[in-house]
Amino acid sequence: MGTGTISLELPTDIVYVAGVVNGVDTVFIQDEADQVKWRATVDVAEDNLYHIYLEMYDEAGNKSTYEDTIEYILPVFVYDRTQADVDRVLEMMQKGWNNLSTEEQAEWLGGRMKGAMNLSDLKRIENDCYVIAQLLKIDITTRKDDLPRYPNTKYFTAMLANVETLRSAGYKYVETPEVPVQPINSYQKLNDIERILHDVYEVFTANYVYYAGGEIYAGDTIGLLL
Repeated sequence: MGTGTISLELPTDIVYVAGVVNGVDTVFIQDEADQVKWRATVDVAEDNLYHIYLEMYDEAGNKSTYEDTIEYILPVFVYDRTQADVDRVLEMMQKGWNNLSTEEQAEWLGGRMKGAMNLSDLKRIENDCYVIAQLLKIDITTRKDDLPRYPNTKYFTAMLANVETLRSAGYKYVETPEVPVQPINSYQKLNDIERILHDVYEVFTANYVYYAGGEIYAGDTIGLLL
C-alpha cells in the first residue's frame, strides 16, 4: 500500500514527539510554519485505522503520553497504468461475463482493473484532493462524500479545476505533468491526474520545513529554489 504522512495537532510547549504507529517505532517532525502540527511518515493501513502511542516532551523535559486508535484516510495514488492494462479489460469484455473464469470474475469485481475508469478511481482522486487541500490550507469543494453515480462533463470540469488549483500551489517537480483537458478518455490522462496529486503531496510533505516555492527536481534531497 505504500507510505503516507499523518498530521497531529499537539500543545504548543511540546518540543519532541516519538512513539509507535501500528506497531512501528515512529518519530514525528514539527512543522516550523505551524508549530502545533507534527507529522510522521507511516505505512498506509488498508483499513485506514492507526493505533497511535505517543511520548511527548516539553521544554522542561516533562513527559506525557497519548494513546488512541484513529481513522485516518491517507492519499493513495495510481499513475502507472499501461496499454497492457487497457488490453486486459478489452480481452475480458470480449469474452463476456459468463465465459470468464472464477478468478477473472473476482479480478473484475475486485476493483483491480486498472485499464478501466472505475468509480473507485474517482473516489480515490476526490479523497486525495481533499486531504492535500487540507494540508495546503486551500479551500476547494470535493465530491468525496457524494460521488455521482454517472459522472458527466460538469463533474470532470469541477474535478480538474481542483487538480489545477492544487498544482498551482507551487509544490511540484519540473516534470510534473500539466492538468489534462477533457475528455478524460485515456489511461495517460488518468495517470497524469494522479501523478500531479502524488507530486504535490510528495513535495509538500518532504519539504514543508524548507520549501520556498517554485519547482524542484525529482530526486533532490532538499530541492530548495530561491
